[in-house]
Order: sequence, then C-alpha cells, then structure tokens
Amino acid sequence: MTTVALDLLGGDGAPGVVADAAAALLANSANTGLRLAIVGPVDVARDQLVARGVDLHRVTLLPATCGVSMDAAPLEVVRADAQLESAQTTVVVAARAVRDGLADAWVSVGHTGASVASAVLTLGRIQGMQRPALAVVVPALASPVVLLDVGATTTSSVATLEQFALAGHAFAQAVGVSNPAIGLLTIGSESGKGDELRVEADTHLREVLNARGLVYAGPVEGFDVTRGNRAQVIVTDGFTGNVVLKSIEGAAAWAAHQIGLAYGDSGPARGVVRAAAAGDFAGGLLLGVDGVTVVGHGAGTAAQVIGCVELAQRAVEQDVIGNISAALSGLQ
Repeated sequence: MTTVALDLLGGDGAPGVVADAAAALLANSANTGLRLAIVGPVDVARDQLVARGVDLHRVTLLPATCGVSMDAAPLEVVRADAQLESAQTTVVVAARAVRDGLADAWVSVGHTGASVASAVLTLGRIQGMQRPALAVVVPALASPVVLLDVGATTTSSVATLEQFALAGHAFAQAVGVSNPAIGLLTIGSESGKGDELRVEADTHLREVLNARGLVYAGPVEGFDVTRGNRAQVIVTDGFTGNVVLKSIEGAAAWAAHQIGLAYGDSGPARGVVRAAAAGDFAGGLLLGVDGVTVVGHGAGTAAQVIGCVELAQRAVEQDVIGNISAALSGLQ
C-alpha cells in the first residue's frame, strides 16, 4: 500500500479539481494499492469528498488551514510556518506527513516555489545533491526524455549539472528507460558550443560519466528534447529548462490548433495533447530531496492531478530516492 498526501488547496481549480482527482483515483478498481491523505481544512475536505461519493474510510484527512498564494514570497511563508509545531500551510503539512511516516509521497499543483522550499526545509537534501532539480518526463518521438532542471533553481554550476545528470539517470531508469544516454542542453551539438558554463560542463561530464560507465551523448540542442534519439536524460539550469518546458507546451497547443484548422476537426489532435499532459508529463518529480515530492501545473486539470499522483506512486514503488542516493554516493 502506497499513501500519497495530496494538497487540497493547490492549483487554480482547488479544491474542486483536486477533489475530482481524488474521487476518480479511489473509484478506479486498479488502484487497490493506493491510499490518499488529503491535506487541507478538514470540513472542506469532508464536504468535497462526500459530495463526490467518496468513502471517507478510504482516506486520511490531515488538517491544514491555508495554501500559499501565487503572489506570496514562498520561502518566507514556508520558513515561518515550518518553525511552528502545528503547521498551517498545506505544503508544509504534506511534506511533514512524508517526513513523519504518515505518507510515502506528497503531491501539490500549487505554488512551485513553495513546494520546493517546503520539501527542502522539511525533508532535507540527499547527500551529494547541493541543489534540488525538478525533472519532467517529456513524451518524445524515439523515447521519453527526462529533462531537468525545469525550475527548482535558476542557476547551476558544473558540479550541480553533474548531480542532475546522475539523479536524472536514476529517475529515467525508474520510469522504464533502459541504459539512458545523458546530454547537456546547449546551442550546438559540437564540442565548444555554448557559454563558459556549458563548455566547462561538457568536458567535465564527458570525463566523469564515462568513468562511471554511463553513456554521455555530449552537447544536445533544443529539438533533441522532443526527439529522444540522441539523449534520454537532458540536463540544464532551471531557468533554461523552464523556458524549454513552457515552449514545448505552447508548441503542442499551436500544432493541435493548426491541425484542427487543416482537417476541420481539432478533437483528435487536442485529445493527443490532453493524453500526453495527463501522463508522466503532468508533473515534475523533485530530485535531490529525501522524500518523494511531485509538483504539478497550477492550471492542471483533474486528469493531470491524477497523473501527478500516479507518478508519485511509481516513484515510491521503484525506490527512486534510494536509487538516486546510491548514484550520488561519493559526491560531496
């Protein structure tokens, strides 16, 4: 049995969208190994779930009074709440549930910065990981691609890019990509392309990854993210990764619209986009913290929230945290 703590107040459509997702997950007969811990105001959670026909014996209700608003300073809010014996914000209560063994993983589609801050302050970092990285599984042509970092931290160093590569490799194997090649995102596939960081990182990654017996594909370009043939793990700083991720989402929406205009029916193309968005691509797994944390899109649908919970469940079952810890062993 895997217990996932779910932030009821996270996201633009909360609490209704999150409650819709919880009801659908519990109604699915295939989810016999899943239990949900709903984090939020208990009376609101109870009303939302009962209205959707959920048997409250199948969930745990963890009290929290508020979420973190999108215009808040996330680190300040989370740090202040984390110092309280009885935390009030959903992201801190959910992270504490994992820390205290009440849940195996936690999911929020609310404020990304607040979720990252809560995970780091509450769960701590895995030894060898200086900064956490948010990793997403991009549905590419040849093979799914793990792209990281997509927004946990805006800057990187050569050392953190090495850590991202090792953590991303372990995550890719957990989601079914065997022997993934690792690429460094830059502006050209030839050695020496890119800024000073990318040039230095290319030389370093080639040496350390090959020494570990891992496949290093070298520098890769933006289109390689959605092709998936040259590299199945692609590392970059969080600023660049977030821009790439949002660009992919926008390009997919544009393509679906144009296909609809060309063929007089946008339904099939939009259906493909929706299906991709509700799978592993629905959320990012925060790598480098000592507990499974999945962060979804604030505007996510119920189907996308379900995708986040399923990703969290799989990360627990595949022991992603343990595999990353083993991969990073020996790093300072």
